[in-house]
Parts: sequence; C-alpha cells; structure tokens
Amino acid sequence: MKTRRILLAVLLIAAMVLPGCGQKVQVPELVVPIENPDAVFTARKMKLDTIYAKEGSVCPDVTDIKFDFDSEAYDVAVMIGDFVEEGDLLFRLDKNLEMKVKEAEVELTIRKKDYEVIRKRHNDQITNMKNLRSMFANMGDWYNYELWDVNIREAEAEFGLQYDNTYQEILEFEDEYLELKERFENSEIKAPVSGQVVYMSVFTEGDPIMEDTTVLSIAKQDKKLVSCPLVEPKEIKAYDEIRCVVRGKEYPATYVEVDEEELAEKKYRAQNLYSYFEVEGLPEDLEFGEYAVVYFYISSHDPVLSVPSQAVTKESGQTFVKVVSGDRQGIRPVTVGFSNKNYTEITSGLSEGEKVFVANNLVRYGVEYDTATAELTDFEKGWSTYAQRGSLTAEPFVNPVSGKIKEIHISTFSQIYVTKGQPIYTVTPDLSDAEKEEAATALAQAKADYAKKVRDDKEALEKELKRIKNMAKGVERDLAQLKYDAALEAYEKYLVDGQEYIDECQKRVDDFAIWEQGDYTVCAEQDGFLSSFAKYTKGYELKANETLCYFFTPDNVFYTGNDEDCFIRYGMTIEFEYESNGETVRKTGKVVSAYDVRPEEVTDANVFIVKLDDADPRDTKANGHVFYQYCKAQDIMTIPTKLISRERKDGTDEEEEEENEDKPMGGNLLSDEEVVKGVPYVWIYDENGQVVKRYITIVLENKDRAWVCDGISQDDRIVVH
Repeated sequence: MKTRRILLAVLLIAAMVLPGCGQKVQVPELVVPIENPDAVFTARKMKLDTIYAKEGSVCPDVTDIKFDFDSEAYDVAVMIGDFVEEGDLLFRLDKNLEMKVKEAEVELTIRKKDYEVIRKRHNDQITNMKNLRSMFANMGDWYNYELWDVNIREAEAEFGLQYDNTYQEILEFEDEYLELKERFENSEIKAPVSGQVVYMSVFTEGDPIMEDTTVLSIAKQDKKLVSCPLVEPKEIKAYDEIRCVVRGKEYPATYVEVDEEELAEKKYRAQNLYSYFEVEGLPEDLEFGEYAVVYFYISSHDPVLSVPSQAVTKESGQTFVKVVSGDRQGIRPVTVGFSNKNYTEITSGLSEGEKVFVANNLVRYGVEYDTATAELTDFEKGWSTYAQRGSLTAEPFVNPVSGKIKEIHISTFSQIYVTKGQPIYTVTPDLSDAEKEEAATALAQAKADYAKKVRDDKEALEKELKRIKNMAKGVERDLAQLKYDAALEAYEKYLVDGQEYIDECQKRVDDFAIWEQGDYTVCAEQDGFLSSFAKYTKGYELKANETLCYFFTPDNVFYTGNDEDCFIRYGMTIEFEYESNGETVRKTGKVVSAYDVRPEEVTDANVFIVKLDDADPRDTKANGHVFYQYCKAQDIMTIPTKLISRERKDGTDEEEEEENEDKPMGGNLLSDEEVVKGVPYVWIYDENGQVVKRYITIVLENKDRAWVCDGISQDDRIVVH
C-alpha cells in the first residue's frame, strides 16, 4: 500500500513537470482521491460575455496646427484662453516669404531664358554642321562627309547630356519655387475651426515654428468626446461594442482612429497617452471635464465549452484542469480561449459533460456563506490643488540707476499688485562721471547715426524708384518694386524706432540731472503685478539696468498649477480660494488649458491654466488653492470595504505575459498603481451556485464603503468572509 502511494506521488510530480520542458505533452490522467466533492463543476457550453471599464472624462475635439517646414511667427493675434471664430487671423508666417518667392520667380525665369538661348545656339551650330556635311556630300568628298557626320553625332550627344542635366536642374528648382509659393499663399494662418485656444508655442514676433511640432491647438465647443487612458488599437478591434456612461446614462460610442506610427513615437517619448471616443446623444448642457466611464463589451458570440476560471491553473506556460471521475481526480493539460470575470473557454483537452474540480472555490462541504448585496448611491468626488498667479507675457522690471536701496514702499512677498505712479522703492544713487559721459556720448551718437541713416536711406530710395520707373514691365521689375516697398517700410519704421531710441537716450541724460539732486524714487509706470521683491532689503546695492523682477498687466493674469494626480480637465468649472484682508475669498473660473488637450510634444503635461471670472487683481495674493469636482456619477454601486480582496499581479512570468498580450482580457491591463496595490476583487455566487472571483473597478474607497463603477450589480450575492 505504501509503495502504491509513492508511485502515485511520483507520477503526479512527473505530470506537472513534463509540460514545462517546452512542449505540450499529453499528460496521463492520475487517479487520486477528490479533495472536495462539493467543489465540482460540469463542463458545459455557454455564451461568454465580459465588460472592461476605464474611467475617463468629457473632453473637446481638438484641432492642432502644425507645419511640415521650419519658419517664424509674427503678428500673433491670439493668446491662450481666447475664443476664435473660423477664419479669424491667428498669426502670420515668416514675413520674408514674399521676397523669397519673388526672388525665386526671377531666378527661375532667368534660368529658363538662359536654357532657351543655349538651346537655340546649339540648334544653330548643329544646323551649320549639317549644311557642311551636305556640301561635302554634293562634292563627292566622302571623307569629310564622314568626318562631319561623326562630329554632328558627338556634338548632339554632348549637348544632349548637358541640356538634360540643365533641364533637370531647372525642373528641381521649379519644384522648390512652387513649394515656396504654396507656403507663401498659406502664410496667413487663420482659425480652421471655431473654439477656444488651449495651447500655443508662439506668442511674439520671431518665435520659431518647428517642423511637425504643434504650434497652436483649438478646442471645438460644439463637439464633445470622451477620453480615457490609452487602450491599444489592437485591443479596440477585438471589442464588439463600446459604450460610455455619463451622468448615469449609457450612450453608444465610436473609437477615434489614431496613427499607429505616431502612437509608437509617443510611447518612445514616454508621453501621456489617451484614447478618444465619439459619443452619440450627449446632453447639450454637459461640460468639458465631467466624469465618464468607458465600457468595452466583448462576447464569444456562440456558446463555447466553459469551466469556472478558478478551475484553470497555469504553470511554466502550460494550462491545466483537474478532471473529476467518480470520487477521483487527475491533472489534464488543456488549451484555453475566451475568458471573462467568471468563466474560461476550453478549446481542447476537455469534453462537454466532463467534471472539473474548482480549485479556489470557497464552498466547503455544502456550507452556505452569508452574502451581501451592492447598494445604489449618487457619488461626487472633489479635489484641491495648489496654484499660483502667473503671466504668459511677463516683461522685465529694470532698475534705472546704480546705488543702494534707502527704503522699500511695498511688501516684499511674491506677486505684488501696484498701480500707475505708485512708489516702489527709493534708491540713493551712486553715480560716476564715466556713466554720465557714456549717456551723453550715446545721445550724441544716436542723433548722428539717425541723421546719417535717414539721409542715406532717403537718397537710396529715390535713386531706386527712378531705376524702377525706367525698367520694362515684367518679373524683374516686380521684384525690384517689392524690394523697394520693403526698404520703404523699413525706412518708415526706422523713422519711428530711431526717434524713440533718441528719446530714450535723452531721458537717460535728463535722469542723470535728476539723480544728481539726491535720493530717487522708482514708481510703477502702469497697473500690474511685480512677480517678487523678496530678496531686496534696505541697503541692498543695485546696478543700473539690473532686472529686479518681472511685471505683467492684470489682463494677462492666469493661475497655473501642476496636478500630479491628473484629475483636472480642460473646461472644468473651478473655485479659487485665497486670503484677502484677513478673509477667505472664493472666485470661480474655467480651466482654459490642461494636460488632456495639450499636445504630446509638451513635457510638463500635468500643468493646467485657469482664467478666473471677475477676479479683482488688487485683492488677490500670488497663490491659493483650486477646488474642483473630479467626478460626479448617479446610481453608482457601493459595497462594504471589508468584502474586497486584492490580488498582486507583479509576479507574472514573461512567458505568460507574452502569450496573453494580444488578448483583450488576457493580458496585463493594469496601471502602475494597480500593480503596486493589487487588483481588487470580491467573491460572489454565480448563476450556477458556484463561488467565483469577480474583479471590480473602484472609484473611491474609505474604511467603511467602496464605490464601484464596474464588476458587480445589485443582483449579485457577495460572499461575506
């Protein structure tokens, strides 16, 4: 008897080890006593369905503007947060494009003319050579006839090769000209759609525009999408249906296709990635940023042979079930197919009607466990995060005179609001003769340079205008006229800029006269904010033209922050809380730019920008807290937290991941947070009376209750353990 037990044990170990050798070996069934007669399931055919859920939010359809060439921007007409109508001017491209087009047009014309002249000269030469050849033929001088015949063929071959190369160069240059011309015709960039500007990489004249990089993004206001963390396109194709739940109601959804090459590049850059869905019939009053859940439905369609998922075990790449016969059981290798939260399809290795042992079944010898059910409640989840005031167009605040600070007239904390003419600080000037002489010299030089340049440019313009009038009409005259117009524009601009520079030099000379009289008080030139004055104190030595801080006007004020949990969405209505005169003040506003609408080229993808409504800049401090509603859902399931267990998934071997990576429900679809904490699940009684594991998606949990958006229904009986 003892020998028989040892033999059975050896055979059992061999049966479990052999499949790990790399081949799916048919393992003989081993007959051993059944562990639990009540934990047996009869394999049967059934239709398998499953639902996979991801949390998301309502977002706009965003149009990005990018170019396939490098350039510059000027005449920028908008900024982040502005609303634009289709056709509104956004900015213009490189203002030198028109000149480049005309120059290329003249160059192309000259090349074509030169080509025709050389070609005509060549044809004339060949004609003369053929005449000579005919003359010798008429004279019967066949020696010279053959000689000129060879010369003609050599000349035609040589000129033909030369002309072919020249003509090819002309065609290539013409392609460049046409491309340049097309760029010029499209150089006035207008809004392709109506909406709100949610991202810009250019703000002032001369800002660079990089090839294939988003320059500006517009969020359409009339089209709402739903986004969620990325679901791989190959997984999307496997789902039978996609639906979105917003405000407790389900809507049909359609996946927005993505370019898989771009997706791969974004993954390489480790960027935040999202999937987007068009949703039919969303309420008109729905706001961007509202909470949503995306559900992915997948089905086996036809009934398939199935067993409880807990009956299937896997080891070293081989899948097994324990087959039960009478009061005995044995290990048998099987192959599996479709799987959901409860059951797994068996594609081979098992027949309908055979019984399997459910290894992890909680039922023990007919004991019926106590159960609980989920309850429906409405759900709201809020959040707050730090934000500070800033500007997209800050200007440097420059100290005009060297010396020591005698007195500071403002608070030295960050973000100080000042009004025009308000004293900021008083400085005791420390002047030198060299500085005064330098200022006087600069004024004299500015006047002399201005007078000379105005005289020389005026003479050059008059001379060029006379030359143009004497030119024949054509491309060259048009180009000359264009250059003249550009030079005239530059001349007229210099008349203004040059005089302004003289006035600046004159003011500095006049300021020295004021500074020599004693202490000098620096005042604000207009209403606005100073970014910070914290490091400046009485006695601090200042240098002339030293940048002390940055200044920005109230109409350019934004509140920016970094939401590490990625909860803030574009379009959210938020509340901004700050202290004013010892009291707590709250203002409302809108998120005008956030990570979910910013292009992936931007690395600080969690930064958001808020524009407050009716905010009085005179009573706000530099910072405060943004309060916002992260999600709001109706009729969401809640269950006692004590019923939830967690399964760690960080021990999965590479072979298993590789085999399952193409299966929508089989691969590792867990976030980093889920991997660390473990995947939540509960035990429930299914329709067959079996206790099975059910994975769930938790929105929020505390020590008493958990809000679950996927995995259970009110009809489920949850095992109390």
